[in-house]
Amino acid sequence: MRLGLAVAFALAVSPTLALAQDGTVKIGVLNDQSTSFSALGGTEVIRAVELAIKDFGGQALGKPIELVSADHQNKPDVGLAIAREWLEKDNVDAIADMANSAISLGVNTLIGEKGKVGLFVSPLTDRPTEADCNGHVVAWAYDAYSTVGTTVKAQLEGGARKFFILSPDYEAGKVQESWVEAAVTEGGGEVVGKIRAPLGTTDFSSYILQAQASGADAIQLNVNGPELVNSLKQIQEFGLIDAGQKVGVTFLHQADARAIGVEALQGVRFAAPWFWGKDEASRAFGTRMMEITGNAPGWIAAGTYSAVTNYLKAVEKAGTDDAKAVLKAMQEMEIKDFFVANGTLFPNGRLIHDMYLLEVKAPGDVKEKDDFFQLVATVPAEQAFRPYSATACQAKLGG
Repeated sequence: MRLGLAVAFALAVSPTLALAQDGTVKIGVLNDQSTSFSALGGTEVIRAVELAIKDFGGQALGKPIELVSADHQNKPDVGLAIAREWLEKDNVDAIADMANSAISLGVNTLIGEKGKVGLFVSPLTDRPTEADCNGHVVAWAYDAYSTVGTTVKAQLEGGARKFFILSPDYEAGKVQESWVEAAVTEGGGEVVGKIRAPLGTTDFSSYILQAQASGADAIQLNVNGPELVNSLKQIQEFGLIDAGQKVGVTFLHQADARAIGVEALQGVRFAAPWFWGKDEASRAFGTRMMEITGNAPGWIAAGTYSAVTNYLKAVEKAGTDDAKAVLKAMQEMEIKDFFVANGTLFPNGRLIHDMYLLEVKAPGDVKEKDDFFQLVATVPAEQAFRPYSATACQAKLGG
């Protein structure tokens, strides 16, 4: 159930007078390392956090930084049990990544109860920073508002008016479905059909036939990982694209493009918080990760590196690993790195930053390994995310 990976870096740095409360700063990476979401982050995220700790110097407050990781297997009971043991017995100060929205909801509550820190990168659900906010979880990368709206708008601008929505049947899928519906309606379009596929679905033929028969101009795919690979391949086999139906992808990860291939994806547009070809600093990080893993990193690994690095900066600034002091320091400091452009950390834990509308390159335009995406447009942070004045969390945090 649990991977017993623990990595302690003890590189020589100048010690500070302040000490971590329990003698060390301990970070836990909790994600899927063996099932549907593993290719999107998984062990790649662990390598990224190892790199972040190494780059930071291996120590915080004069003590070694310790890393533990575990595979929650996409099972809420397993994920919550691991998080509880980490926070109650193992003195873990911060839990990072947290792939799977359903699991993140229970862990969010636990982090609030135990007074620790959550550095959430993977979860789509906005409840930890909205209805279920507790002031202890930072949502670092994206949310449905910042991604779905951008993607659907591109479809509408391309002439689509009737949409069929295919979503995964779990918490994040429900969130995506509702946001796609809202974006389509607000843009003057119509949802003519929608369906949810169970996690782990391999045969999408019945869903594709329904989409084909719906009369939709565009099919919006909210699935990811192996489900996205399988659904796109079967859409090709059924000839939907050749017949004139457009296929939009709400999310597309580096690993998805690698698995599916640009031949099938060329021209597909989607929104993302980062991609490794964004600028020189991003390419430098991508190259370093490629040397470690063999592949260019996705935005989950990059985002977790960024979140952990800024958390460690806040620990040093606060002079303690006490969660409230660290979160206060994070609110006060400038957050700017290769992942975060024009960043602002709202009091509810939502980090806003520029988002990017990307397009998959044509095969002839791919000049190097894993260089799949090109920038179509940069969406400024204030336009990409909801303003803090609109958050449901204000009252809970006292304004």
